Amino acid sequence: MNNFYVELVELYERNGFEVQSSLSPAHFPGYNLADIPFTYILQNGKRMCKGGGLSIVELMFLQCVTSIVKPKNIFVIGNAFGWTTLALGLMSKDSKVLAIDMCPRPEEELGVKITNDLGKQITAEITAIKAKSPEDVPRVIRDNFEGGIDFVLIDGGHNSIQQSADFETCKRSAKKQCVYVFHDVINFNMVDSFVEIAKSNSSLVSSLLFRTPSGMAISYPKEFYEDLNATVNAFTEKDGTVKMLHSNGKKETKLI
Repeated sequence: MNNFYVELVELYERNGFEVQSSLSPAHFPGYNLADIPFTYILQNGKRMCKGGGLSIVELMFLQCVTSIVKPKNIFVIGNAFGWTTLALGLMSKDSKVLAIDMCPRPEEELGVKITNDLGKQITAEITAIKAKSPEDVPRVIRDNFEGGIDFVLIDGGHNSIQQSADFETCKRSAKKQCVYVFHDVINFNMVDSFVEIAKSNSSLVSSLLFRTPSGMAISYPKEFYEDLNATVNAFTEKDGTVKMLHSNGKKETKLI
């Protein structure tokens, strides 16, 4: 049996698409760390959607977490062309995965359709719809999930106000045992928002994930600490190391 990543690539390729994922800008001069390390779906060499999906190492993190907490009701804010939505379905085959996207361009609307089409080809129940966070979230969750959500991936508007609003609206419709994962926290300067979320939710254990290309983050219930701590620790750096690297990086910059 193939692992979820191989199945995911094959799913897109079987349906006439190409996958570009997890490349290094050092190998392709002219690209930067905000673009090429992530995943994009192409057809005939043309990128299908401006928004990308998680990198391989970020999907690996999600697989590690979902294999432990075994979510049944997964909610995704930010679908783009379905890469991460479908990945979560392949990781959690007995789950229901619902993704929303505000679809600012026709490409995202096509992405919703393609996600639903490809979702019919895998075991998990996959649904993607056009909707906006935070205003549509309570209705969408109420209409599609029984008993609330137990896993959330927040990858919508990439600013601090939006990230906080996405979290708060999801929390109101979530089970007590819900796990929250945030994408692009460090890369898009949303650390202050995440720190405030962590401070305001003492029932959750929160951590930045420095070993992910986008600088992801996670907040999860304290009851999962013994089960999840080793996984989270494997995808971040100790505080002392972070401070040392920041300090050394500033010194190197001055020498250039």
